[in-house]
Amino acid sequence: MGRAAQRRLGRPGLLDGGSTIGDVARMWLRIAHRGAAGTRPELTEVAFERALEIGVDMIELDVQLTRDRQLVVLHDTELGRTVAGSGPVRDHTLEELRGLDAGSWFDAAYADQGVLSLAEVLEQTAGRTQLNVEIKSPRQDWRDTAVELAQLLDERQCNQAVLVSSFSMGALAAVREVSPTARIAVLWHEPNLVDAYRNAEQLAAEAIHPHYHLVTERLIAAAAKRGLEVNTWTVNKVSTMRKLIDLGVDGLISDYPEIYAELRSARL
Repeated sequence: MGRAAQRRLGRPGLLDGGSTIGDVARMWLRIAHRGAAGTRPELTEVAFERALEIGVDMIELDVQLTRDRQLVVLHDTELGRTVAGSGPVRDHTLEELRGLDAGSWFDAAYADQGVLSLAEVLEQTAGRTQLNVEIKSPRQDWRDTAVELAQLLDERQCNQAVLVSSFSMGALAAVREVSPTARIAVLWHEPNLVDAYRNAEQLAAEAIHPHYHLVTERLIAAAAKRGLEVNTWTVNKVSTMRKLIDLGVDGLISDYPEIYAELRSARL
């Protein structure tokens, strides 16, 4: 049984309804990308709540640091695409960002959705699922982001429920420096996987998160040899999901977590 399956055994209710340890061993992590981003405005309360209703194992989200050193849940470093505002996120305070519309871009029905702090999402999801927190802060904020993140997770006593990832190895190095026990995953989209494995080893990471185009039997075997789990992104087609599950990935990251129920039931 892999480490991912072993951790899921500890979740309340996982073995309810007649499931067995053998079933769990064949399971894979159902990870909701930015909440249920395919059917709700990404990174909003309704997107996270929809993912929780579906019953995912983990929710992926992005964080950055505000001007007043608060961790805010936003993907883009510049406002304007999903949030009705302008300028760099780091130039605004949390209160300024909270007052901006983060839902109308998706549908006018979500005009009441605002920007969330990571603390608010931790409260919303506590005891209901794990989080994959991706650091999107620019280079000048890596250290402060790591410090604030480690402090927040310590205060909430939820270090083991949060997996920290990034494409920026410097950001992850800052996390490892301030938090020896942090769970870390290396995000990757380059064809040179040797560097991904090297970075994972240097950071004492538990997982790599490659783009799904990079996932092969060879990658799965190389990761397993190094004790690394493989969670792949962003997979939105059922046919692709099936292939990746057959290859042996530990987790799928998708904008459409609604699909997971069909896939998992077909393999139990």
